[in-house]
Amino acid sequence: MAYLLGIVVLLVLFTVLHFFTELNVKQKTITVVIFASLVIGAYLYNQNSQQRRLHLEGVLLEYTHGEHITCDGIDVSKEEFSYSSGTQTFIGMKETQMYGRLLSLDKCQ
Repeated sequence: MAYLLGIVVLLVLFTVLHFFTELNVKQKTITVVIFASLVIGAYLYNQNSQQRRLHLEGVLLEYTHGEHITCDGIDVSKEEFSYSSGTQTFIGMKETQMYGRLLSLDKCQ
């Protein structure tokens, strides 16, 4: 989906640049501000995504090494929870008191 958005933005950019000489100063300024905002927004989005990915990798690394993790105030360990990579959640195992409980990796520390 992001690729489609990127293609649309590039098409708009090329169209605007094609007619850029016909625009007045105010329209050129608005165009530059809009595209600068898009670039800055994309940069911030990528930074946020990278920080989230690193956080999730860190939590999962601690879990796989058998350490205890705190998620929503609950102590998560391999003895009571299994990891679902598709949903990035910890699922309470059968025959434990945490059976059926789902905890997202986003809420872990």
